[in-house]
Amino acid sequence: MKVIDLFSDQKLFSDMLGIPDSLTITDAERDEMTKTLALALHTEVSNLVSATSYRAHTAEKVKPDSSKILFESVDVLRYAIAIMNLWGLKPADFQDAWELKDRYLRISRAAEANIWQGEKVVIVDIDDVLCEFRYDFAQWLFETYGINADVESAEYYFINDLKSAGVNPEGVFEKFIEDGGFRKISEVTGAVELTQKLKDDGYYIHLLTARPGNNLRCVYDTYTWLESNGIKFDKLSFASEKLRWCMQSEYWIKNSIAFAIDDSPKHAAEYAKHGIKVFLPRKPYNKEVQLCENILPYTSLKEI
Repeated sequence: MKVIDLFSDQKLFSDMLGIPDSLTITDAERDEMTKTLALALHTEVSNLVSATSYRAHTAEKVKPDSSKILFESVDVLRYAIAIMNLWGLKPADFQDAWELKDRYLRISRAAEANIWQGEKVVIVDIDDVLCEFRYDFAQWLFETYGINADVESAEYYFINDLKSAGVNPEGVFEKFIEDGGFRKISEVTGAVELTQKLKDDGYYIHLLTARPGNNLRCVYDTYTWLESNGIKFDKLSFASEKLRWCMQSEYWIKNSIAFAIDDSPKHAAEYAKHGIKVFLPRKPYNKEVQLCENILPYTSLKEI
């Protein structure tokens, strides 16, 4: 039996129960039906737990029922598939999500074991430092919307180009994420070699990105990209206010941040102002950054 068979079987049963098709239901009706199915799923989870001897606080001992656990697990899965069918999600979507989540769990678990032991720390950005976000995003804009975004523009997200095309910038970025854009992005030349050299020299690498950490696809695709491209790192965090994140870290308290690598004018200026040396890639959108002894511009990662 394949994943597609599970979805087909559940769809047939849902049709028998009169559960509406994803194409013939309004958003409000879909929300209500999702609540109903989720409550039913919750009931099946409770039934599953009742098949175990989880009541340690009572004198009554329940013999675990493996058969009940098996069939209640089937019901839990069927309700979950019914919800996915309701939202028009396909077997391929589920399989892709499973693989992404599985990879994320493995990589993040391994990262948890990389406990900081007091080494000097390097705070490394991802977009336009380790990967070519801006160029690839511009290419995606052309392929998806026919928008010719100027990569030499001083605007990072090509806001004016998007407005001129009558496209909502925030909505476009969300679609880029949903299309798996962060998984397909190309690597900056020398990124693997840089992170390997930092590890060889004994640095603790903490990747710190302003990507939206509340978007699960963004998070899972980021971990997938890092593993697929062989980027070396010890920890990964998502934060829009990077200096604040650093100042709340144990690294800051123990004065262990050796330097940062970041392309953002805002983050580079804040790092430098508060005593953190930062390597800044030369980009059209960060030319206004005032160079000082704490800001070191570069054109190639080999220079670092």
